[in-house]
Amino acid sequence: MQGFFFYKTMEILFWICIFTILCVITVTIYFMPYLGIVFVIVSIPFEGEVCVNGFHFYPLEVIMGILISVYIFKIIVKKSNDYKNMKLVFYYLPFMICILLSSLKFIELSSTIKENVRWLELIVIYFLTINLVTDQKKLRVILYSIFLTTVVVSICGVVNYLEGAEAVKGRPGTFSFFGHPNALAGYINLTIPVLFCMLMATTFMWERITLICFTILITITWFLTFSKSGWLSLVVTVILIVSFVKVRKKYLFMVIILFMSFAIISISSGIKKDFSGRLQFAATYDPLEKRILSYPIGFNMVRNDLLFGIGVGNYPLLIKKYTDTAEMGHLITTDLHNLYLQLFVEAGLIGLFAFVFWLTGIIRYLIRAMKSLENYRHYDIFVGLVGGVFVYLFNNLANVLTVHGIHLQWGIILGLAVLLTQFRESGTCQKAV
Repeated sequence: MQGFFFYKTMEILFWICIFTILCVITVTIYFMPYLGIVFVIVSIPFEGEVCVNGFHFYPLEVIMGILISVYIFKIIVKKSNDYKNMKLVFYYLPFMICILLSSLKFIELSSTIKENVRWLELIVIYFLTINLVTDQKKLRVILYSIFLTTVVVSICGVVNYLEGAEAVKGRPGTFSFFGHPNALAGYINLTIPVLFCMLMATTFMWERITLICFTILITITWFLTFSKSGWLSLVVTVILIVSFVKVRKKYLFMVIILFMSFAIISISSGIKKDFSGRLQFAATYDPLEKRILSYPIGFNMVRNDLLFGIGVGNYPLLIKKYTDTAEMGHLITTDLHNLYLQLFVEAGLIGLFAFVFWLTGIIRYLIRAMKSLENYRHYDIFVGLVGGVFVYLFNNLANVLTVHGIHLQWGIILGLAVLLTQFRESGTCQKAV
């Protein structure tokens, strides 16, 4: 009987703590709305279902729900609709309509809703970022939130890897918080270009030392993912950015030396075996073969409805229908490992064209801004943010990174890049993109 009362008391205290935390977060977001973006950034590594004391919840979705609710409430109370930078939001609407129409073909409602929520969250977090971050001080707070969260994830990843606690079906590579090395590499890739360019831009010694320490930790974890798609995406992005923008040679040389030094350190330690193993022909051919084998299956699924696809969220549910049982063990059944092909199969040609239309608008805007901001004092940071935007697009050629909240981090980085084009020396922001 005494144990029963103790259990009930602890359960009541648990709910009181949960309620208190939610109240603190809500009040903080109400008075300082931009910190809601910070809470989202911190919640991204914990995306997915979390069970505490038998209670199941989704931390990222809870934070997003609070942030959206507070924002809508403040709009209603203040009767303000001075929205900024809506051009890219309007470009996104045709794609979102295609996703919703494709969802009418749902097989499993929960799977379809999950995919719809992910795509809706992307444009919502972009919209909130460009409207809640109103000056450069808040922008720096957001940037350092991204850096610090990535550093914490990196520390956990390095420690777990060195302890030998993590492995995915025998392949080496850390995947702290994200379930797979490719996903973790995709998450870190968003931060590295911004971090390097922030390091180039800073003039304060203490900040430079701090950013160098961050760079060391994050780069080591990036290397320990042993994700060839992640490595290649970042290398291609760096080459592309360097070829299009003005980069001071001494800083570029420093970046190259930094990459080489950490690679040499890693290879010279006990990590050399895992590194060489990932570069062997079998380690490259086997995953590539699985991906190539899944592409014809995707085309077979969609060939009867090329315009509207098979329905968002239906690919994992239909793959058994189009695959022999003997082949299932040799295929990747969760997705097609290519975001653009995945969209084509699930949303059809119309959905893919709508998505490409939105991406074209983004790329055109950022390239034009890059040329016009060459003399801007925050040009280096802008280049880093553009690098974060581009590396995500390249990485999705070999992965589907709309999972684990990675797409939300990308939406925030895209919003910060758009904001920097609007800021002036006084810290104000123009009304339209």
